[in-house]
Amino acid sequence: MKALARRLVPGVAGLAAVVAGVVLLGRVPSGPRPLRYGVDACAECRMHLTRPGFGGELRDADGRLTTYDDVGCLLRAMLKRHGAMPEAWVEDHAGGGFVSLLAAHLVRAPEAETPMGHGIVAFRDEAAADAFAAAAGGTRVALEDLVRDLTRVASAAGHAKENR
Repeated sequence: MKALARRLVPGVAGLAAVVAGVVLLGRVPSGPRPLRYGVDACAECRMHLTRPGFGGELRDADGRLTTYDDVGCLLRAMLKRHGAMPEAWVEDHAGGGFVSLLAAHLVRAPEAETPMGHGIVAFRDEAAADAFAAAAGGTRVALEDLVRDLTRVASAAGHAKENR
């Protein structure tokens, strides 16, 4: 019996190590990573990220993380992908790090000078979003409305190309 145990223990330990390695190495990363201003480039417009409080990140189903310099660029990229985006974050314009795109309070302020001119900023705190909207002459806007508007603009641009 002891001889059988001596032969099985190394085999079981080896199998456990292989299973743990597959589980740990095969795990898709999650969560945002800190943006590197002056180093990271926007996956949509290719501009370097230079201004805190406007950017965001997407993680696709394969775990690939992409960065964006402007909330509008992030939304445009989402529309182009037509696939599942399990995770998306935007920077809290008030300086509070990242907030999930789905939980963010979004403000559209055409006069706000965002990196690519989309005029969309995100906040973790609803009161901060309201205060910014009032000060910048903007309005709070639902994510669904932004996506619908961008889809409409993209569709119109596609029709304009077809008519040339």
